[in-house]
Amino acid sequence: MNVGQHLKIINAEEIEFFYSENKGTYAATSDGRNYLLDTTLDNLNDELESQKFFRVSRKFYININHIKDIISYTNSRLQIKLYRFSEQEIIVSRERVKDFKYWLE
Repeated sequence: MNVGQHLKIINAEEIEFFYSENKGTYAATSDGRNYLLDTTLDNLNDELESQKFFRVSRKFYININHIKDIISYTNSRLQIKLYRFSEQEIIVSRERVKDFKYWLE
């Protein structure tokens, strides 16, 4: 994947999630590093393996192998807890909850 001006190989297993922030798209890895990507979350949809990655909201794509816990949240939404990341809440949007539960199966 393109990471800024560099081409870097990152194994999908190492990516905890992708996120969008301040008009940038980042890959967050299990070793705690964040890589700025030369793409958007919308474009990642065609590139990611759908069995491993799910877009839970406009801001986050998560890796199923890094989910630690799933908690019921307000307004029929779900909160995702990952193994490493805890700086922000990751919420499955109401529109995506049904598809997310189906994806987990």
